[in-house]
Amino acid sequence: MDIVKKITRLHTFLLGRYYPKKLAEILYRKKFNKNINWSKPLDINEKINWIAFNTNTRFWTKLADKYEVREYVKEKGYGNILTKLIGTWGSPDEINFKRFPDRFALKCNHDAGTAIVIENKSDINEYEIKNKLRTSLNFAFGIETAEPHYLGINRKIIAEEFINNDDQNSDSLIDYKFWCFHGKAAYCHVVCDKTVFKNKKTGIYSLPDWKLQENKLKIETSKSIPKPEMLKEMIEVAESLSTSFLQCRVDLYNCNKRIYFGELTFTAGCGRISNYTDDFLVELGVKIKIP
Repeated sequence: MDIVKKITRLHTFLLGRYYPKKLAEILYRKKFNKNINWSKPLDINEKINWIAFNTNTRFWTKLADKYEVREYVKEKGYGNILTKLIGTWGSPDEINFKRFPDRFALKCNHDAGTAIVIENKSDINEYEIKNKLRTSLNFAFGIETAEPHYLGINRKIIAEEFINNDDQNSDSLIDYKFWCFHGKAAYCHVVCDKTVFKNKKTGIYSLPDWKLQENKLKIETSKSIPKPEMLKEMIEVAESLSTSFLQCRVDLYNCNKRIYFGELTFTAGCGRISNYTDDFLVELGVKIKIP
């Protein structure tokens, strides 16, 4: 890394650590070539940022924590949709893989996109896996993306049961991302076959009728994705879990005739969603009635 990149990285880190709102402004301007309208936010990105820096978001920290959120889901009466927890550890050196089932998933509770899915325990390289987990555990997720609510999470490693998709015609689990506003589910962004990017399928569906919405994504890569068998129940779960928030994206799975909880997301796309059309960003933003 050359000296300019090092200085830029350090500047970003310091802003994210001590002045995250300022960093959010800079990253937004860099992404969209315009400033955030703090006084009259309009689209979903502006309103996510407005909420993040103008309201009390302390509860976000608990719910962005992939371990602590489990208690919230139980309190809401949906403990049955949680994946089985195999164990938690403060350090990868504490993990004893001999006690694991043949298939499982490992991840840190404070970040995103670093889950390790194991389908055959006999094939794993324990040293390599522990090093990956150590790197993830030591990374202060949220600083460089201007998402300070992640910084209060007490970092740990968690292992959960492996979820397969034996009843789905897909190369990977179908991820149902429910966009909820004031406790009402409006759209579901579906992503599947994401293990191979060129085969990735994605689409926006209106709720509750499950109609594919054209011209919502900048790049249409969707073939018609069948309505999930338990859509009605999934909408009920999403609305219940999001009822206390101005906006929240609730990620769920539906396979093996069961609903599984994924996560709650309050700053989708870090507040800089770029794969939606401008009109759709505004449409989503209008649904948020900020104080």
